Amino acid sequence: MRRIAAVLVSGLVLAVWLVVRPAQATVSTGVTITSTINLNTDPATGTWTATGDINDAGTLVEPRLNLVGNGELQITRVNSGSEGTFTLRILSKVTGVEPNGDVDFTGRWVVISGTGQYATLHGQGTRTAVFRADTGTVTETLTGIVHFD
Repeated sequence: MRRIAAVLVSGLVLAVWLVVRPAQATVSTGVTITSTINLNTDPATGTWTATGDINDAGTLVEPRLNLVGNGELQITRVNSGSEGTFTLRILSKVTGVEPNGDVDFTGRWVVISGTGQYATLHGQGTRTAVFRADTGTVTETLTGIVHFD
């Protein structure tokens, strides 16, 4: 009888532990996000595609784009896809100006919030971008790592 009671108590403890244990974060894995942004609209809008741990595509809007001096940009961007939305903070700096007027940028990005499937998304990485003077558009590649809590 004691043995049955011990087995039942052990089973109950295991069941409670499985219910109340903290969620484990996923392992960080690589992601690449490519975007095209139209700076001729206010706010700036565009499209994006991601591969890697995020495998989605959709539209984006930049409700905040600040030129802070010395060729530095601070960008807040909301990416909307089929799985939800995620908001990025991007810090970027001019690294060169081409003879045709195109401007090269490099920088860093970080996920600051999300909704839907992206509610627990965390990530960061690097940015390379080119502003096309003749079209007023930016083509960009964000590379880095992400994980979900």
